[in-house]
Formats: sequence, C-alpha cells, structure tokens
Amino acid sequence: MRSTVDNPPSDATPAAEDRWWAESPLDRHGALAMGIGYVSMTAALTVVGILIVSLWEGSWFGARDADINRWLADRRTATWTTLSDYASMPSDTITMVVASAVLLPVFLWAFRRWHDWVFIVGALVLELTTFLTASTLVGRDRPPVEQLDGAPTDSFPSGHVAAAVVFYVGLALVATWHTSDRRVQVPFVALAVAAPTIVIASRLYRGMHYVTDVVGGITLGLSALAVMWIAIERVSGRPLRVDSD
Repeated sequence: MRSTVDNPPSDATPAAEDRWWAESPLDRHGALAMGIGYVSMTAALTVVGILIVSLWEGSWFGARDADINRWLADRRTATWTTLSDYASMPSDTITMVVASAVLLPVFLWAFRRWHDWVFIVGALVLELTTFLTASTLVGRDRPPVEQLDGAPTDSFPSGHVAAAVVFYVGLALVATWHTSDRRVQVPFVALAVAAPTIVIASRLYRGMHYVTDVVGGITLGLSALAVMWIAIERVSGRPLRVDSD
C-alpha cells in the first residue's frame, strides 16, 4: 500500500516567522565580539584620557577647554539653571532604565523580534561598563567651576552624553531599518540630534564636563552602537534591516 504521509501538510511545522521569540539576535561569537569591543573601547578611551590629563590640561588648548566652562558658569541664571536640570534628564540612569523597560514590549509587539531591543540595550550596557572602567582609570577632575550636580564618577568621558547618543541615535537607526517613510524617519532623526545636543549643553552649563569630555562621550556612544551592529549583523549573521537578505 502506498504511504499517505510522504508529503505531510505544509503547516505541520511552525513557520520560522511564527517562532520569532525563539531566535536570539546574538550567538556566542556575537557575545565574544561585544567583549572584544568593550576591551578595545576601554583601552582607547583610557589612553586618550590619560594623555588629556597629562598633556592637554597643562597646554594652551587645555586652558581654553576650561575657559568654556568658566564662561558658562559666569552667565548662570536661576531660570537657565532650572532648565539645565531638566535638560539632563533625557539621559539620566533612571530615564534609560525606564525607557528600556518600556521599549521591550513595544518593540516585541511592533517588530516581532528581539534584535532591535537587544541592539539598543546591549549598546547601553557596553557604554556604561566602558564609561565606568575608563573614567576610573583616567581619574580626570571636574572642570574648575562650581558643579551643580553630585556625581560619584570622574569627568572623562561624559556618561550622560554617551548614553544620549546610544539611545536616541539607536532609536533613529531602528526606525530606518523598519520603514523608508520619511514621515516616520525624520522625527526620529531630529530627536537623535536634538536630545544629545540638549544633554551636552546641560552638562557643560552645570560644570560637570569639559568639551573634551563631551567629545569622548560622543565617540563612546557611537562606538558602542557600532560594536553592537557588528556583533549582531556581521558576526552573528542576524540582519538588522528588515529588507536585508
């Protein structure tokens, strides 16, 4: 008798897209790439930070770096001081934690994959661990003005700026991966520029960082995003752009 099960129904096995929750955006090689990225970024920032402390700060350029903070401190007003406090909030630790928690169900519902959330949160973790390590090793003092915030870490690089770059630029990248509609892309790109700019202005005004710290923070944030992109798409082979092959 001829078997009737040679060609099982096409719906006998769940389609790959129906098991999106089981697909990890990272494999062990991707996790290793993250570790290598952390070591590389920490080493680079530490070397640059030590050079800034030992050579830059005592130079004419270092004096001009500090003059920017003095200029801003001399022009503080009660109104601008209050506004600057709010302007730091987009990248405060509590803001990043709450926003990351909110993004998880939103991204899973909208995109039906882990990739986008892991990309942003993984970059935030890389940024934070690199910042904490490099800041401790460099040990740069805060600018020579009154600081309007308390901070347990040192000045270089700026963790607030790095977190703002990771989160808001990361959101813009996710938007471009999922749609080519400019009506969606443009607001996220504008936010990716505006939010870090506001945070930068706030941290300088409040005497928490030099301009060179800000540059270090921008570099760290962009580097963390690049490492996560490499770890997920290039190393683990999980395309981030939805129309990728």
